[in-house]
Amino acid sequence: MVAILVTNGVTFTHFNACQMKILKYFSIVLSLTLANTFVGAQYQPPQSSAVIYRNIQKLNQLGTVLYIAAHPDDENTRLLAFLAKEKQVRTAYLSLTRGDGGQNLIGEEQGVELGLIRTQELLAARRIDGAEQFFTRAYDFGFSKTPDETLKKWDKQKVLADVVWVIRQIQPDVIITRFPEDERAGHGHHSASAILAREAYFAAADPKAFPEQFSRGVQPWQAKRILWNTFSFSGNNNTTAPDQFKVEVGTFNPLLGMGYGEIASESRSQHKSQGFGVARQRGQTLEYFVPIAGEAPTVDLFDGVNTTWSQLEGGVAIENAINQILNKYAFQQPSSSIQELVELYKKISALPSAKAGNKHVLRKLDELQSIIELAAGLFTEVTTNVQEVTQLDTLQMQVYLNARNADAVLWKKFRYYGKDTVLNKSVVKNESNQLRLKIPVQLNFESSQPYWLINQKEEGQFVVNNPYLIGQPENASIYNVHFDVEIGGQVFQIKRSVFYKFTDPVKGELYQPLIIKPLLQVALAPNVALLNVQRNGQKLTPPKLKILLEPAVNMKDAEVSILLRNKELLPIAENKSVQFEAGKPYYYEVSLEKIFNDQSLPYGKVAVQLKWGGKTYMFDSYMRSINYDHIPAIRYFVEDQVKVIKEPILVAGKKVGYIVGAGDKVPQALEFMGFDVKKLVESDITGEQLKDLDAIVTGVRAYNVHEFLNRKYDVLMRYVQNGGNLIIQYNTSNQIGPVRAKMAPYDFLISRTRVTEEDAKVKILNPAHPVFNYPNKISSKDFEEWIQERSIYQAERFAPPFEALIEMQDKGESPSKGSLLIAPYGKGNIVYTGLVFFRQLPAGISGAYRLFANLIALPKNEIK
Repeated sequence: MVAILVTNGVTFTHFNACQMKILKYFSIVLSLTLANTFVGAQYQPPQSSAVIYRNIQKLNQLGTVLYIAAHPDDENTRLLAFLAKEKQVRTAYLSLTRGDGGQNLIGEEQGVELGLIRTQELLAARRIDGAEQFFTRAYDFGFSKTPDETLKKWDKQKVLADVVWVIRQIQPDVIITRFPEDERAGHGHHSASAILAREAYFAAADPKAFPEQFSRGVQPWQAKRILWNTFSFSGNNNTTAPDQFKVEVGTFNPLLGMGYGEIASESRSQHKSQGFGVARQRGQTLEYFVPIAGEAPTVDLFDGVNTTWSQLEGGVAIENAINQILNKYAFQQPSSSIQELVELYKKISALPSAKAGNKHVLRKLDELQSIIELAAGLFTEVTTNVQEVTQLDTLQMQVYLNARNADAVLWKKFRYYGKDTVLNKSVVKNESNQLRLKIPVQLNFESSQPYWLINQKEEGQFVVNNPYLIGQPENASIYNVHFDVEIGGQVFQIKRSVFYKFTDPVKGELYQPLIIKPLLQVALAPNVALLNVQRNGQKLTPPKLKILLEPAVNMKDAEVSILLRNKELLPIAENKSVQFEAGKPYYYEVSLEKIFNDQSLPYGKVAVQLKWGGKTYMFDSYMRSINYDHIPAIRYFVEDQVKVIKEPILVAGKKVGYIVGAGDKVPQALEFMGFDVKKLVESDITGEQLKDLDAIVTGVRAYNVHEFLNRKYDVLMRYVQNGGNLIIQYNTSNQIGPVRAKMAPYDFLISRTRVTEEDAKVKILNPAHPVFNYPNKISSKDFEEWIQERSIYQAERFAPPFEALIEMQDKGESPSKGSLLIAPYGKGNIVYTGLVFFRQLPAGISGAYRLFANLIALPKNEIK
């Protein structure tokens, strides 16, 4: 049976409960509630009666702890889970960066794209361990060996201000750092995070420090103490000691059916892009702490801190009321506690501290409202059946409400897009109610762009103009529906954001974020243009700049102008009148040689001026998608650009085989150089199919991810013996990526040695070697303008016939020679290189292109 009701132009549909599917949960709203929580493209079990009971217990705990480190995966998930779920204090992790500069074990995304992935992995981890997530504006620019370098690139005062801002917002009683300030931290970012945490501990309490923050609703805040959570990592890196303050965190919680080591393992395993899947841990586990400032604890982390309601006027009565509800709680029928919970809500609302805006009390009111919703079995959601909507379009939504475990629920009204609709609809227990709404899509679509990517980032930090956004993990939705629901005589306002809901034939019912698209998207190809590639003395035809226009709607008689954006807007294509069809791509081609002949800038950006419907628009970006099953779908907008290289790049040979590893963009770079690139899978690696290749290149960490390379070792070695060149890009040798196959007939060890200073001086050890002479003459100039770092996972403990060809080091360190090794083998050559070509080639570094061309062109050896 289905009943239809039309109210104020809104269609109201009533379904019988048996017609509804089991709903799965997902949300990326910043202020997650305890009820109706969703996770991207994954199932989260409904909240049980035991969870409701534990949430009521948590109402009696007003303590807060803030954990601070540098990156995603730095956090101690076991301690976070213990604090959030056993101590039941508000627990937050402040990661100074989003992990943009790390490696990617699951795909080719690097830089800000990897930061987007790791942000969502952190949020997935927090949903498991119960903590909250915050960030600063700091950009992970890659491995750093000193805090001085880190703080200089980050702009220390700005990041310090961000840490202070988060402290003043959440008002932690205890601050915990993951790392020490010295070299034991193992990374300049790590030690910098400890320095900033200590300084922020004092600065947050200083009314003279960052006073501009006080106009944004915060006040000076003095935490009781700051501690260093010491560690015992693999190897000899043990900073714990018997005389340190200790906390047992391996407790088993029967209401959860898990210990905190088990929960922590699930949480840590969300860092899939870093290969951090770990086994569940059980049994007693101690965490160790060293006081940094403030009063040292002797019995409990919160020694000397009143975390109960007794700290507030009228609070003792609140605590007694909570305990009475707990004592009478019926696990078989949590709805029997609704009226008492509602009365508790009214009592807390009447406290002087609530009326004064005490943040802890207001947070407890939010938690209590969520508990009441859970006890009533109240499920509310707002969904759409399309994932992407376009500017100036209309968004059609379905609003759903079901009080599955309570009578006497009144749906008073709902509010959306500034419009109130009064319903006063009595909701019968476990009956499904649905509304259909329409909302016009605003022209400004920046809300779909992650807020930290709206502006061009600086070297060491993102630029965020809105200070209220600093610290937040992601954007809040601009499309929300507010429910006014009366439960037990109290009206509660419930905010729900709009999500795309669909059914996958394999995975079942899923939820994903709603994306707002512009009227027109603009993309460029190639992103790196080599204008002077020469093979055998002949200049190859330079590529043309292809400009893709993709309209989202039909547009008749649209006038289009293509403009080059450098220091000024320069027309590069004639104005045209176009009949745009939605979704149909339109291409323009222009001569890069002509455009950049008189341009000194190496970069080109394109803007498209669109005149349509009596209005003028400017577009300069396209939407990029990142999709993995373990996180929500990610969409963000890229202002595309082309890097132009005018210097001559000489190439020899034409055919290159590429064995893709963990993912990189080197194959595209080889195609830019005029090579025919064939991506090789296991079945392709035969003597017959390899014989015509001038070189074979293995992608980054190929020997870490492909066991089949061990089976194909003999085939590859015969290829080299017959005159081919095998170029092995870096691999790791650790718990994250053990080498799964033999690489060469001569022994060498992959170390963790790296040169992180991108401008480190490079010494060419054998200038006469062909790699520095054919077909390009290589000099120190070819190592200028490199980005982020020079090399990683260099070779060591090697012996002839391997020859080390480059020497370099970071300041204050001994020279290292393992970034480029070449050994003859039969008629061919074997190369192992830790040089970060996977960063330099996509960035358009001309010297990296010239050197890589020489590796491919290594001459055959004469066999005597």
